[in-house]
Amino acid sequence: MGARTIRSQTLGVSVGNLLSLEPALNEWNAAAFDTIDWSIYHAREHGIRIFAPLVDNYDYYHGGKFSFLRFRGINISSTVSPIDPLVMQFYTNRTIIKDYIYHLLTHVNPYTGLTYAQDPTVFAYETGNELGGPVFGDLSVPVAWTNEICSYVKQLGPQKLCIDGTYGVNNTHLSIASVDIFDDHFYQLNLTKLEDDIDRIGAAGKVYLAGEYDWTGNVGSAPSLQSFFDVIEARQNTTSPVVAGDLFWSLFMHDVPNCNIYVNHSDGFTLQYGNPANTAKNNTQIATIRQHFFRMQNQSVSTYLPAVPCPGKYEDLTYTPGVMDNEGVVN
Repeated sequence: MGARTIRSQTLGVSVGNLLSLEPALNEWNAAAFDTIDWSIYHAREHGIRIFAPLVDNYDYYHGGKFSFLRFRGINISSTVSPIDPLVMQFYTNRTIIKDYIYHLLTHVNPYTGLTYAQDPTVFAYETGNELGGPVFGDLSVPVAWTNEICSYVKQLGPQKLCIDGTYGVNNTHLSIASVDIFDDHFYQLNLTKLEDDIDRIGAAGKVYLAGEYDWTGNVGSAPSLQSFFDVIEARQNTTSPVVAGDLFWSLFMHDVPNCNIYVNHSDGFTLQYGNPANTAKNNTQIATIRQHFFRMQNQSVSTYLPAVPCPGKYEDLTYTPGVMDNEGVVN
């Protein structure tokens, strides 16, 4: 598709369930690192860069801020709105999440020999996914919390960038020195909001990403996907582009080991490249995204979508550093 960066929730958020990195407070599951290690290793091999949120705003299977609240004995409902004001306790005691960040970033990937803090494949961490307070989209993420989390990421990984994970751009955060990148999410597409975001963040001397957007084109009154891309691409020809790129939500892939089946997600935004079941409209939207990604690299491609071979069955190979495999290749 021409993409060069992947934002992956579960390469950063993994807490509060038996299969996660931290199933319970101060209990660590070393086996849970394996899929993250394997993914980062392959991203590195293919020249793909990754960034990941460190916590989720919601109470999903992979955990999030409600998991950390339960760790400290605060078990509040995540389904009502507004949420109990006790939700803000997540931001007041930073010890628990900083312990989690420490274990994540100092973990040594056996496939690369590098910690996540050292590996440039993971070029940034995002403080969270769509973070806020009691009311959805209220921007109520304290400046002190954001600064401390970003500063801690940079303490562990001095070359890492830090992304403000507040849902929306909070003007009071624009002066936080430890934040490098701001992003916003678009459900539905909004050109005025996009331009305003870029202008405000550019004035603050920071970098901007359109971190998620609805790629489907199913909302009748929304601007076209191409017009959204036109705004971003036009900025590339200025002396200060500000906007580094954009990430559609969300890519799902083959259901290994049966690559004839694709993984589905229930939110209506599942993009499956090459799925024979795609509608003509889906493939038109995917081709628009692909052309945009290549134009961002000063390349031009047609609307044709090249086929991708079916991936082979995954084999669970035992990894031993520096040992020759049976074809004489050093692992």
